[in-house]
Amino acid sequence: SLPPSLTMYGFSWVGPALIWLAAQPPIDGLLLSLATTQYIKALCMTVVGKEEVPPDVLLGWIISIMLLYFLALLSNRKGRLGIWGFIYFFASSDKKCRKPDDSTPAFTAPSCKRMKVVFIRHGESEWNAVFNEGSKLTMPIRFFSALFAELLMFFEQDSVFFDSPLSKVGINQSWELMRALAAHPTKTLDKASAAKPVKELEVAELVSIIRGDSGRSIVAASILRRAISTGFIALAPRFLKLSTKDKVQVMTSLQEISRNVDTLALAPPRESPQIPVAEGRQKYMGDIMSHFYRTRFDTRLNNGNKALGQKAIKRHEEFIKWMLQQNETDMVVVLGHSLWFREFFKSYLPKASNHVAKKEKMVNCGCVAFDFYRDSKNVHRIPPDSIKVIHGGFAEKKKKDKKA
Repeated sequence: SLPPSLTMYGFSWVGPALIWLAAQPPIDGLLLSLATTQYIKALCMTVVGKEEVPPDVLLGWIISIMLLYFLALLSNRKGRLGIWGFIYFFASSDKKCRKPDDSTPAFTAPSCKRMKVVFIRHGESEWNAVFNEGSKLTMPIRFFSALFAELLMFFEQDSVFFDSPLSKVGINQSWELMRALAAHPTKTLDKASAAKPVKELEVAELVSIIRGDSGRSIVAASILRRAISTGFIALAPRFLKLSTKDKVQVMTSLQEISRNVDTLALAPPRESPQIPVAEGRQKYMGDIMSHFYRTRFDTRLNNGNKALGQKAIKRHEEFIKWMLQQNETDMVVVLGHSLWFREFFKSYLPKASNHVAKKEKMVNCGCVAFDFYRDSKNVHRIPPDSIKVIHGGFAEKKKKDKKA
């Protein structure tokens, strides 16, 4: 029978509903199988003093436990993010991007805007290390190891799966990019030279702008920690040299294109991301990284996680609008993600172009520069001949062995 309180508050329908539901196949068979297990018999003996309970009562217990678990998840930010991630995975339409065309902007018109852009893809993430790297035979071991680590972090603002941080390999890749950028000679550019398009500059001159040695540049990053941490390591000399006014613009519009939970950010809207615990404990670099995470963010464009109905095309357009409003800078350095970058190239390179950037992802910690144009008729274009690889470049397509 139902507790009097349920009947009093108008829930008298619950008992009949449970009886009806418990009698429906295959639920009835599942409940019968559960009722015969030693664990359920022991639980029944503890709770009601007998080994058997009616199927509807057992079903009521199961539903109550599930509701309590759901409420526990709602009380925790990561729990709420997990629920949102489940909904987002099945209901989002994130991958829709702009259809390319072959329109040519008025490159020389005074009204045509141009910006030098540098894409830096993040290093390998913990998510990549679990699902995309190594043998498929050992993937279950990697997964359950990561799941155990995730459970230990449940009440912390850190995660292996959500907003997946850099792996050890990813951290090393970021260091490698820093060394590669540092290896280029310093080029002192006057204002006119720094304003030239990418295709008229040498790689060393572009690197000097990226490092903050010459010209004016601004750094923008996805709200996901792996992109931010890659930038803080690879561009550490820049951030140490320039004043704290050199902020990283943290932007929802740069969030990765995917349904997976590793593309959902832990940082709430308008708040700064927190450094992954493992990165804060790095020897030599941990204190510097922690300092950067505390002092180097401009979070005004962190609007929180991408909305359910928001498509990739909207985030691309929001970024372009912001980028072309940066009239006091020569270059925008973007810390971001492979799919976001590839879809951007596919959308704004000419439709007839067969450039590798449209087909392949940038490699982890790849660094690529290019020019972006938009004229008064809203024609957007990346000239293929403006794309220059600074480090790493694009992944090589894996060829399948042909059978003889």
